[in-house]
Amino acid sequence: MKSIYNKIVELRIQLRYHNYMYYTLDSPVISDDIYDQLCIDLIKLEKEYGKKNSFNKSKKILKQIGGKKLHIFSECIHKSPMLSLKSTNNISDIKFFEQRIKNYINNVDSIQYYCDLKIDGLAVNLLYKNGLLVSASTRGDGYIGEDITRNVYMISSIPKKLVGNNIPEVIEIRGEVFIKKSDFLILNQLSVLKNKKIFSNPRNAAAGSLRQLNPNITKQRKLMFFVYGCGTFISDKKIYSHNERLIQIQQWGFSIHRDYLLCSNIKDIIEFYNKIYDNRMKLDFEIDGIVVKIDSIVLQKKLGYVEKYPRWAIAFKFFSLDIETRIKDISFQIGRTGIITPVAHFIPVNISGVTISKASLHNISMIKKLNIYINDYITVYRAGDVIPKIRNVLVNKRDKLAQQVILPLYCSSCHSKLLYSSNFIFLYCPSSFLCPAQNLQRLVYFASKFGIHIKGLGKKNIIKLINHGYLCTPVDFFTLTAEKLQTIPGIGKKLSYTIIDNISYSKDVRLDKFICSLGIIDVGISISKILANYYKSITNFINTNYSVLSEIKGIGVNISYSIIKFIKNKNNIYIVFRLIEMLNIFFISK
Repeated sequence: MKSIYNKIVELRIQLRYHNYMYYTLDSPVISDDIYDQLCIDLIKLEKEYGKKNSFNKSKKILKQIGGKKLHIFSECIHKSPMLSLKSTNNISDIKFFEQRIKNYINNVDSIQYYCDLKIDGLAVNLLYKNGLLVSASTRGDGYIGEDITRNVYMISSIPKKLVGNNIPEVIEIRGEVFIKKSDFLILNQLSVLKNKKIFSNPRNAAAGSLRQLNPNITKQRKLMFFVYGCGTFISDKKIYSHNERLIQIQQWGFSIHRDYLLCSNIKDIIEFYNKIYDNRMKLDFEIDGIVVKIDSIVLQKKLGYVEKYPRWAIAFKFFSLDIETRIKDISFQIGRTGIITPVAHFIPVNISGVTISKASLHNISMIKKLNIYINDYITVYRAGDVIPKIRNVLVNKRDKLAQQVILPLYCSSCHSKLLYSSNFIFLYCPSSFLCPAQNLQRLVYFASKFGIHIKGLGKKNIIKLINHGYLCTPVDFFTLTAEKLQTIPGIGKKLSYTIIDNISYSKDVRLDKFICSLGIIDVGISISKILANYYKSITNFINTNYSVLSEIKGIGVNISYSIIKFIKNKNNIYIVFRLIEMLNIFFISK
């Protein structure tokens, strides 16, 4: 039973991480299919484990609609929740979707469906009162999003005032903000010329453009907006059809894509899906499937929703294109927290116009799960048309050139003996700040906005400081002087004094931010807040023990193990004590 619970905790950690990466940072690292499978695995294990309190913890993660805001923008509360959609790429699930609706609502023989494109952009909620746009927000956690009104004003396809007749007293208009493929290519070309960061895909470009503190940058990005529905609708004119509502919204000045279908049978839905799939590459914007909704607003309200999904809608996702290739080698990279990540290198292949030659295997357990050998034939795809992934190992094609993968015994950077995690899912180097490969990434993270946030000290300058011998541990940030900084190429007198001032400001740091800055395995932003709220002081935290940690709500076996391993490392605790002497670490109740 203990091994089952350990697996449950590991799945919870993975889902929290992937929720944060997708909803908060707009940078997903796995496909929706893999995410859904993680959810299914968690529910299955919870049923096997059979403890109510355990399942309640998992339910909170599974019910999460979106992510918490990044605290760059103020909060904006939705008048009605912005729910996610249950997704599938299995035709049988579409048939089951219809049957479930008929079972849920008696005496319904024929159902009319509205089908449209699932645009791969950023969901936005627009609130209009008496025809005037008063606020715009991201999905956020489904109930509270980020206020992006000033930036949305810069999108020409979003009217500031509704025009025409039957203007509602209050309406929440919802749709996707996106950037066209052609404009995305131009944006990245300009970024290369200006030596600026390039975006990995159009969705990230759209999300990043909406989260600019300077609205003029948003204006330059040529963002587009298509409506897909509405939330709260208070009007004298009652409209009980989803399609008719969209037609009315279009008459008020919005754009709705011409590819949609009203139908009353599954066969037509599947034909529409196949048609869109065949023509998707001709579109000048990214889509990843179609959305099927009940057209009747009355039926929608009767069906309601379950967990984070409405019962009356489902996303029918496209399959990713798989290409066969062959593994050439598997390397092992050292991450910031010391975790060893296997990376499969294969003969380069072109998928949807992009050449890929490697894919992360995430952790060593994946090698065993995939049963992968060097020189194996594999099929690869791009999750979400972005991230390279290995779909299958073609074991039936394995030949005499195949070689078993030999896991490393020692860290390639500091040569310390590698250790297994408590659940044997990953290998890691325990040397923390003493490991050069880890130390660089730890120092960058410590100074970043996720840590204590020292403005002006990015990765490039930190590397220069390390190479000059000025920076070895986080303690050394606070011994830097303007004179030392001025010896670094690219840092002049003015910038050096600005950085010293910023270092001084960073000495006042919240307890949760300080704990997060230490880079303990599995201890990110949310876990750091839980720990800070429980211990309330850094002294209490570093004097904790395993039994106390494992009893804290939200802190499982693996996280407790990671924290104790970090604290018991003499070099780590020496650095923490030095930092305590230099900083003002305070607690604010959340």
